[in-house]
Amino acid sequence: MSRVKSDNFLWVFFCCGGLPIIGFIKGLIISIPVSIMSIFGFTGIALILLPHDIVLTYRAFIKTSIIGINLKILSMLLLPFALAGWPILILFSSSCSGFIYSFVGATMNTFNSNYDLFFGGIVEIFKDVLDLIHKFWYFNYHSYFSFLFEMERKEVDEPFDINIPKIIVGIFLACYGSIVGIIVLTPVWLIKLIPLIIQMYSMFIEWIRNLSSLKLIMYSLYIILCLLLIPVLGVLSLLIYIGYSLFGGIECAIEGYKYSFLCGLICIWDFIHSMNKYTNLFIFGKEYTCFPDCSEMHEILKNKKSKDQYEKLSDGNENSEILEENLQNNNTETENNSIKNEHEDELNVPQEQIV
Repeated sequence: MSRVKSDNFLWVFFCCGGLPIIGFIKGLIISIPVSIMSIFGFTGIALILLPHDIVLTYRAFIKTSIIGINLKILSMLLLPFALAGWPILILFSSSCSGFIYSFVGATMNTFNSNYDLFFGGIVEIFKDVLDLIHKFWYFNYHSYFSFLFEMERKEVDEPFDINIPKIIVGIFLACYGSIVGIIVLTPVWLIKLIPLIIQMYSMFIEWIRNLSSLKLIMYSLYIILCLLLIPVLGVLSLLIYIGYSLFGGIECAIEGYKYSFLCGLICIWDFIHSMNKYTNLFIFGKEYTCFPDCSEMHEILKNKKSKDQYEKLSDGNENSEILEENLQNNNTETENNSIKNEHEDELNVPQEQIV
C-alpha cells in the first residue's frame, strides 16, 4: 500500500516531497554494502571455479566427436580469451546489477507503507542477493556444464570441420569486418551524439509532461537525476556501435564461409547501412542513410552461390542415377549371361549321360 493517500497539493508538497529525499539517501546507503557483497560473491565464485571451468571446457572440446581436428585446434587457441574474459564480465555485471537493484529496491520500498520508512525492505534486498549468489554457484558448477557433458558424450559418424584455408579466411573476414565497422561507425556516432542527446531529452520531457502533479512531486529528485544522466547514456551509446561492429565482423566470417569471400567483404557494409538508417529514424524521424545499399548485390551473390550448389547437387544426383541405371543394366546382363551359359552347358552334355 502506498504512503501517498491524498491529492492535496500542499500535503503532497510537504509530505511526499520528503519521501524522495529519504528514499534517495536510503538507496545510496544500502547500495554500498549490497554492491560489495554482490561483487565479492559473484566475482569470487567466478574466480574460484575458473580452474574447474578450464579443465571441463578443454576436456569437452578435446573428447567431443562433433567437431573435427581443425576446429578443435582453433578452439584451443580461442578458449583462453573467452575464459579470461568471463570473470571480467561477471565483475562488471555484478557491480552494475547490485547497485541498481539495491538502490531501486530501497527507494521503492520507501513509498510502500507495508515497510518501515527508514529500515523497511533492507533485509529482503540482502536475502534476494544472497539467493542469487547461491543460484549462480549452482549454475556455474552444475547447470552450465551439463551442455558440455552432453557434447562430450555425443557420438556422430562424420564430425563437422573446416579446412585450414577457410579458417584463415574466416579469421581475416572477422577482423576486417570488426575494424571497418568501428572505424566507420565511430565518426558517425560522434556526428550524431549531440542530436541523439537532444532527442533523448525531448522524449524524456514529453514523458514528464504526461505525469500527474502528484507523481511529478514524488519523483522530482529522480527526474532531476535522470536529466543529468542522459548525456552519460548518450556517451555510453558508443558501446552499442562497437558491439554492433564486432557482431558484424562475426557475420562477415559466417557469410564468407557459407557463400563466398566477396560476400563476406560486402556484409559489413550492409551492417553499416542498416545501423545508420535505423539511428537516423530514431534521432531524426526519417529512414535514410548516406551509405550505399549493398543488400541487393549481397543477395545476388548469395543466390548465385546457392544456385551453383543446387546445380552441382543436381548434377551429382543425375550422375548417381546414371551410375545406378548402368549398374542395374550390368547386373541384368550378367544374370542373362549366367542363364544362357547354364543352358549351353545343358546342351553340351553327352547323350549317354542323359537319364
